[in-house]
Parts: sequence; C-alpha cells; structure tokens
Amino acid sequence: MPIYLIHGFRWPRKPIRVHVILNNIDDASPDCVMRAGTQAALMSNFRTLYPDIMAALPNLQFVEQLDPADDAGNATSQPYAFVVDKMEQSNLSINVEAVMGQGVSAARWDALADLRDKLAPGEKIGWWVVYNGDPERAGLGDESLGNDGEKDEGDDDEKGIDDKKGKSTFRKWLGRGSSKT
Repeated sequence: MPIYLIHGFRWPRKPIRVHVILNNIDDASPDCVMRAGTQAALMSNFRTLYPDIMAALPNLQFVEQLDPADDAGNATSQPYAFVVDKMEQSNLSINVEAVMGQGVSAARWDALADLRDKLAPGEKIGWWVVYNGDPERAGLGDESLGNDGEKDEGDDDEKGIDDKKGKSTFRKWLGRGSSKT
C-alpha cells in the first residue's frame, strides 16, 4: 500500500477526461492514470503537444489517490490525479526532509508551471503526500479489462451472449427470468 511524496500539481478529473477525448487518446483511461498504458499514452501525447516543456521534464509521471477499502460511489475515481516531476514511494516510512531538501531545479519548476498552466490553470504546485492502495487497479479484478477500464469489445459477457446456449442473457441481468427461443 504505497504512499508517495510527490512534487507537482493536481489535475482535476474532468479536464483529464476532456484532454483525453479532444486529443483522441484511445489508449488512455482518465480514471486510471497510473496504469502503464495510460501513462505511456499521455506521455506520448504531451511530447507531441509540448515538446519544449517535456524536454525539461524527463521524469514526469501521473499519480492518483485511491483507498481500495473505501466503498463510496466515487472512491474509484477521485476528483484529482497528480502530475508529478519528482516522486518518492514509501511502503513504511520516508525521510520527508531529505527528499524535499533535494529540491527541484528552476528550469524544471518553470517547465512544470508551464505545463500546469496548459492543463490545470490555477492549481498549486507543491509537495503532496498521496496514498494509493492499489496503483495498478488490480482491485477491479477482471483480467479482460483493457487500459480504459472497460471490457474488451470481444468479451461475450459485454454482448450478452451465453456461450453454452447461444441465447441472450439480458433478461437474466435485468432480473426478469431467462430468455426463451
């Protein structure tokens, strides 16, 4: 259950979704930005859109807060993810003073501020402590989930097909008994 000490800014979830849609980033899941596929897709997009900024931020990452024990309706999609230029992960403890004491170069700070102004104007750049009990979202449990957190199109359950009988199972899902042919 990692805890991250990060330097960066919050990126509100709604603008993340808008960015993914407007830039047609098919391999990105706005609700699971820590997944490897989403990180790679967003980084590729940023390198295309903001090459000068990204040249100064070679270690840029995305982190999100998540408590898998929280069963509230919005627990799986918190209102913010974080855009991070410096991150230290801790499973037990971390010397906060030592990490923060390393600081961030002025060039990196300026590049991060430029990126923040493009993605999340007005958000504070600073040090954050973020808990994520399931960084890979393994708690979703279904191996057929793609990077976007949705079932793959070829998944029979998504189509409502019962392989054994070849019959629609929508009525079962809706609690209206089994279908007849």
